[in-house]
Parts: sequence; structure tokens; C-alpha cells
Amino acid sequence: MASYHRVLKVFDRSIQDKSLECDYDIHPWEILINGERWAGKVRLIGFVDVFFLMCYSADARFEKGIIIYKDDEIIRETLERAKVDASKIKLDVVNSKEIKSDDKLPPKYFSFNSGPLDYIITSLGHEVGLKTEYPSSSLIKYEIKILKSRNKVVKKRIRRAVTQHSLMDLMHDAIRLGVLTHAEMTAQLLANFYVGSATNDAMSKYLDIISSASQPNSVALSNELS
Repeated sequence: MASYHRVLKVFDRSIQDKSLECDYDIHPWEILINGERWAGKVRLIGFVDVFFLMCYSADARFEKGIIIYKDDEIIRETLERAKVDASKIKLDVVNSKEIKSDDKLPPKYFSFNSGPLDYIITSLGHEVGLKTEYPSSSLIKYEIKILKSRNKVVKKRIRRAVTQHSLMDLMHDAIRLGVLTHAEMTAQLLANFYVGSATNDAMSKYLDIISSASQPNSVALSNELS
């Protein structure tokens, strides 16, 4: 059996990627996947737009795994290409109230909740393996429950790996991944915010991010929530 690293390569991903947010083992008793516990070691490998859960044995030998999509635009495109009706797989629209007020808003499906003891993520996903193509029937709704770690550093990294990124997170991602230069990001901010306190606050946070990014071993996060 191949290693889970080979499975990641099928999706053009690697634990060496700049977009990697988390690469941690989770004890089988600390995670539920659609109400089930996997037998064996479970690895959470999170990126900016998706995260993987890999069940493996000795020497990183892949047993089974899933991919969970975090980006709502990718979720919508995937459902459309696969001709899958979200309601048929019981994937709820989480911004239905906003859509009632503005029917031009696109539906959002990704849901994240932080409870007293665990994180609960609901989104679209499918099983993964060494195949490069998957049938539309493999797309299903997943509910993932992860017990919060007592280690503050690990807890922050896991949270960042399984949540959608806020505006401030995306600013940091853009610079970290080399998608935008500082000048381009400044122009984007000025073009997309009203002049006034909102712009000043955003620019201030952006400059904080840049100064933090220049410090070794530091990552600026938009919040410190548990």
C-alpha cells in the first residue's frame, strides 16, 4: 500500500507546500467523521482551501482518507460540474437568511462552529486515494468533530487548518504565498474599502501583518479565539 504522501501528490499537494497550515496526528478517540471513529492513526493535513484526513498505519502507509473543501466558490463549482444538488445530499445553505434579503448573493455551504470542547465542521467532501478521477456519487456531506487540544499552539494550528480564512488571514496568505506584492495588496485595500475608519483599520491591521511576517517563526492571525 502506498503512503499518504503519494495520495497528496495526486491532488498536487505536499506537506512542503507554503499553503500548509497544519500537519498533526489526531488520536482516533478525539475525532468523529460522520459519527464514526476510524481505527488506526489519523493525520490532519490542512491547507488554505482544503484539508485532508488520512488514516494510516506504520511508515505512513495509507489506509483511507477524505478531502474536505473549505472554499465556498470551489464547493459551488464542484457541485455544478458534478451536477449534484446540494439539497439531495443534505448539504445546507448556511447563509439562507442573507440570500432572502439579497437574492444576488451566492449560497454558502461551509460551516464551522467552536463549542466548549470541540470544533464542528460541516462541508462537502469525498474519499481520496490514488485515483485521479472520482464519480459524482462520491461527493457527500461530512460532519467532522474534533476535540480541542490542550496545547494552545496545536489548537491554533488545527483551528486555522479547518476554518475558512478571514480577510486578514487572506492578506497574510497572499503575501506568504507570493500571490500579491505589498503594493498590489495596498491597492486592493484602497479599491475595495470606503475611505475612512474602515480603510484605516484595515490598513493598520495589514501593516501589522507585514511586520509580523518579517519576523522569523511568527504568524499574524486575525483572532485568538479558541
